[in-house]
Amino acid sequence: MITLQLVRAKFPAKISRDLNAFEKLLPRVSKSLSAQKIKWDLPKKSKLTILIHIITDHAIKKMNTAYRNKPTTTDVLSFSYIEGKLMPFAHEPIGEIFISYATALRQAKAGANPLSHELTVLAVHGALHIMGYDHEKSAVERTKMRRAEEKTLTAAGLGSIALTNR
Repeated sequence: MITLQLVRAKFPAKISRDLNAFEKLLPRVSKSLSAQKIKWDLPKKSKLTILIHIITDHAIKKMNTAYRNKPTTTDVLSFSYIEGKLMPFAHEPIGEIFISYATALRQAKAGANPLSHELTVLAVHGALHIMGYDHEKSAVERTKMRRAEEKTLTAAGLGSIALTNR
């Protein structure tokens, strides 16, 4: 079972309301992600946690520069802690997702989606990267990842959300 867990920080009240709505979607999304194909052979009862952090444009730009050598703001970054066939200990997360709140908000407005849904799309995108999907490898991989995103969102009851060009 894959569990998405929001790491809470101190946010203004309006942001907290948006994050509460997003957090309420996470159990459904976690369940639908768990049904997706992953690249590791795991015992059926494995519990895998992915932490989600909501950060600023400035912070994500610094991370994107440091880790990807791309000095630009991005919407989501994901980091996998699984190396080869070596899994983290059961109490450790298998990865972390960092989402830019301001970028997600802009994208939600542009797509006429609620912010909680845009955050969910970004969380699914990041989680699939951690699970071994990579849309940057090839057109075939991009199609596989897009289908996995659509399948996950649909199973979570959010299938009508427009996916941006990631």
